[in-house]
Amino acid sequence: MEDCLGGPKISASPNSGSNSSSSITATHSTGSSLRPWLIFAGCCLLSFVGYGLIVNTPGLYYAVLSKELEVSRTQIALTSTIMNLAGAATMLFAGKLMKRVDSRLLLSICILACALIFFGQSFFTQLWQFYISFALIGIAYVIPITLAPSVLLSNWFEKQLGLVMGIALGLSGLGGMVFNPVVSTWITDLGWRPAYRLTALLLAVCILPFSIFVLRFMPRAAKGEHMYGSAFASEQTGDVSASNDSKSQDANSITGIEAKKAYRTPTFLLLIACYVLLQWATGMVQHVSGYEQSRGLTLQEGAFVVSGIMLGAAIGKASIGIFLDRVKTELVLVLYSAVGLAGWALMMFFVTPTPAAIAGFLAGLGQGVLLVALPWVARQSFGQRDYAEILSILTMSGVLSVALANTINGTIFDMAGSYMPSLIANVICYVLALISAIAAYRLRPLHE
Repeated sequence: MEDCLGGPKISASPNSGSNSSSSITATHSTGSSLRPWLIFAGCCLLSFVGYGLIVNTPGLYYAVLSKELEVSRTQIALTSTIMNLAGAATMLFAGKLMKRVDSRLLLSICILACALIFFGQSFFTQLWQFYISFALIGIAYVIPITLAPSVLLSNWFEKQLGLVMGIALGLSGLGGMVFNPVVSTWITDLGWRPAYRLTALLLAVCILPFSIFVLRFMPRAAKGEHMYGSAFASEQTGDVSASNDSKSQDANSITGIEAKKAYRTPTFLLLIACYVLLQWATGMVQHVSGYEQSRGLTLQEGAFVVSGIMLGAAIGKASIGIFLDRVKTELVLVLYSAVGLAGWALMMFFVTPTPAAIAGFLAGLGQGVLLVALPWVARQSFGQRDYAEILSILTMSGVLSVALANTINGTIFDMAGSYMPSLIANVICYVLALISAIAAYRLRPLHE
C-alpha cells in the first residue's frame, strides 16, 4: 500500500542548479512537517470514535440484554470480561506485530472487523453468540484503539509528546461523553439491534479513511519524514544546504532499552502494578449506569452520570499531558490520583443525577493517570526503541485486570444487591497505584 499522503516525487537534472535543490528540500520539508499532525488527527479519531464506541458503551446494553435474553447481570457482564481477556492475549504479540506489518493495513483490518462484528450482533438471539463475538472484538480492537495512539504519537513526536498524547487520548473520554447518551437514546427509541448497526456504521465511516491512508508506524527518512521537534526535522526546516547524511534517521539508531532488559527492572514491575490497580477501578465504569439505576435513576440519568465520567476523562487526559511536559511529574501524579479517588468516594453518597454526575466527573479526571501519565512514564523510563512491545505488555496486564473487574463487580451486585464494595475497592486502588507510580518514576532506568 503506497503512502497516499507522501510528498510529490521531484527530480532535477544535474544542471538544474541550487534553486532546484532548495525547491526539492522545501517540498520534502512541507510534507514531513505536516505528516506528524496528520498522525495526530488520526489518533484523535481512533480515541474519540473507536474508544468512545467500542470501550465506553457496552455497559449501556447490560440491562436490556439481560431482560431480552433472560439471563443475570453477571452473565451479561461476562461479555466484557471475555473481550478483555481476548484483548490481553492479543497484547502479547501486538507490539511486535505493529513493528512488522504496515500499520495502515493492520489498523484498517482491525477496525473493519470490529464494525462487521457489531453489525452481526444486531441479529443475535443467544448469549453464546455474544460471547464469541466479544472475544473477536477483543482480538481486533486492542491494537488500533488501546495500543496504536500512544505508540504512533511516541514515534512521531519528540517535542510536545505529553500534549499530543493528552489531547488524543483525552478524546476517548469525550467520545464516551458524546456517545453514551447517543447510544442510550438509540437503545430506548430504536431498540438495541438498530443501535448496534449504527455503531458499526460510525466506526467504518469515521475511522477507515484515516487508517487506510494516514496512520504510518514511524517516519521514513528517505521521504523526508521525521519526528516533530527532532534534530533531523530542525535541520530539514532550517539549513536547506545540510548534507543528506545529517538528515538521515535510521531505525536502528533509535535510543532506548531493549524490551527483555526493561522487563527485569523495578520500574516495569511497579508500572505493572499501576496498570492492574487503575484498570481495576476502570472496570467499574461499565457498571455505573446499572449502579445508578439500582438507586432509582433511569437509564438516561445513569448514562448522564457516565457522561460525567467521560467528560472528566477527556479534560483530565488532555490537561495531564500539558502538565507532564511542564510540571514536576510526582506532583502531577499526586494531584490527579487524589481527584480520581475523591470522585469514586463521593459517588457512594451522591444519589441524584447532577451531584452524581459531578462525582463521576472527578472520577473521570483521575483516569488521566492511567491512560496518559503511565504511558508517558513508560516512554521516559525505557525510551523509544522497544516502546511498542513494552507498552503492549503493560497494557495487557491492565486489560486482564479490567476483565476480571467487570465480572467480579457484576457478581458483587448479584450477591450483595449493591455496588458499594466495588466503590470502596476503587478508592483503595488509587492510593496503592499512586505509591507505585511515584516509585516507578523515581527508579526509572533512563534519566534526563
